[in-house]
Amino acid sequence: MTQTPDRAYMTPLLNRIADVAGERAALILGREKAGQQIYIPGTVTPEHWLSQLVGYDAAVAIVGAFGIQNIVIPAALAGEKIRRARVIAELLDNGYSINEIVRRTGVSFSTVRNHSKKRGKKNDQQGELF
Repeated sequence: MTQTPDRAYMTPLLNRIADVAGERAALILGREKAGQQIYIPGTVTPEHWLSQLVGYDAAVAIVGAFGIQNIVIPAALAGEKIRRARVIAELLDNGYSINEIVRRTGVSFSTVRNHSKKRGKKNDQQGELF
């Protein structure tokens, strides 16, 4: 049985894009086209804006799954600070490292580290260094 990745920080559409084209492509679209309606053509070239944005292979995968239609990229990755904080807290509680949380959420290392510090020493597996 294949287990789907833990991507609670993504909307259902971005998760479907991640499933076919990878998390990187979904995150890029979620950031660069947040809240916008975009047209997914039936075919794509390396010069097409979608290829330039997410890479040719990812663009081909997106076209294969969503081609010849308009889709609205949800604004879920742009400005949902409370939701992001909740997801970071959940991942910290589940024992994910700061680097893994950064990889999964696309937020900066310092953002995750700051969330971790605010949660107190219960998540500090190494203890105080100074």
